Amino acid sequence: MIERVQLGNVTALVGSRGGKYPSANSVLVEDERTLLVDPSVDIVDVGAAIASRPVDVVVISHAHEDHFAANYLFEEAELIVHEQDAPAMSSLDALMDAYGIDSEGESAWRQIVVDQFNYRERADVQAVRDGETIELGRTTVRCLHTPGHTAGHMCLLFEPDGVVFTGDLDLTRFGPYYADATSSLEDTIRSLERLRDLEGVSAFVSSHEAGVVRDDLRGHVERYLDVLAVREGTLLEFVREPHTFEEIAERCIVYGKRYEHIPWQLHAEDVMMRHHVERLRQQGRVSVADEHVVAT
Repeated sequence: MIERVQLGNVTALVGSRGGKYPSANSVLVEDERTLLVDPSVDIVDVGAAIASRPVDVVVISHAHEDHFAANYLFEEAELIVHEQDAPAMSSLDALMDAYGIDSEGESAWRQIVVDQFNYRERADVQAVRDGETIELGRTTVRCLHTPGHTAGHMCLLFEPDGVVFTGDLDLTRFGPYYADATSSLEDTIRSLERLRDLEGVSAFVSSHEAGVVRDDLRGHVERYLDVLAVREGTLLEFVREPHTFEEIAERCIVYGKRYEHIPWQLHAEDVMMRHHVERLRQQGRVSVADEHVVAT
């Protein structure tokens, strides 16, 4: 079930349970040209009827399964992706490499992405860079490269309405996710600071759960950033005594507890905690020896 929220000439398409994974929120603009951002699993059931006329342009904010699940329904539309994520939309092998899943889990995940999220390789992906625009008529879409979640993650600024689609800088209480092979904690921080400091913004549309945000925009981003500080503080407390990376992952600092139905959880915990350890090591706040981490 999709809820439509009108924001000037921009329509936020809020998915099931507020866009909770595997659902996601999308954006539709029906102008002289029709644009759809992140065709999600919710759009699979609606199909081409999501718009009153054929979709001319599809933009994928980043190459993750929940953001392209209905893309196969719009094969005649232009497909636009940031240049650093474009290879993953052209090649399933490149997509798997970008996820960075270990060889044991890759085969199963490859099948899930194809069967459940309808991945189709596209040879005609149009790659864009930071600051490039897409002209729709009355509406201009400005592509903002905001890496960290993936190398090619984009936010999209819709002018003149001042609406920003934040993608998976999703402003949820869970906090940022940076566990792919191309993810970066430092880039995540810089991208969120950029999002926080944008001027002339009237609303955010996030991919998951936070949905449409109209008030205290700066505060929403700062609270999302604060989650990183909480994770770091918990990590520092835990390594007052030496612990291995495996023990740190099993502490479940990111997720809070072990979820058996999330088979990749410990992998994600490990990747994200290694990002934090390296950041703290560079700050001189932890040391690492023989795979053991200890606060200094």
